[in-house]
Amino acid sequence: MAQPSATATAPPTLAEQSVTASLTAEIMHDPDDGQPTLLVSTQGNLCDLQEVTPRQLLAKVAQARTQLDRMEDLARQYAAGHVIPAFVEHYNITLREARLDGLGDEAPEFPAHVAGWGALLGTGELVVTVPRGQDPVARLGALRDLVLDLQGQAVQA
Repeated sequence: MAQPSATATAPPTLAEQSVTASLTAEIMHDPDDGQPTLLVSTQGNLCDLQEVTPRQLLAKVAQARTQLDRMEDLARQYAAGHVIPAFVEHYNITLREARLDGLGDEAPEFPAHVAGWGALLGTGELVVTVPRGQDPVARLGALRDLVLDLQGQAVQA
């Protein structure tokens, strides 16, 4: 059964956060003997450029991937805590979450393709139902697509 979304009641402010990831890797050839060298830098201006082994480079890649994962989390936090609540308020959307249990009994691939569905009430209120646990960025995209679709239908009418 659909329930009001926790997304719609997210806190109004988000903690300030900053995440940086910089990694440059290259193979350069020594101008004197032509031998290749594996180099890495973790600063945008390359001031820490140094020769590394493949294993050391892979360790730097793992560190950068951790930072990139944190950046993805920042995008999700921002979508859930700021953009979605503002979007929902701006377009007068009642946001509900629904479990998709049993939805894929006949077509197992179907639930993975359900982003959300909506109904426009006579009052002008848009009720949108989205899968419970949906990624906030995917949810924002589904809300946007539904609003654009409804606006397109209104223009054609």
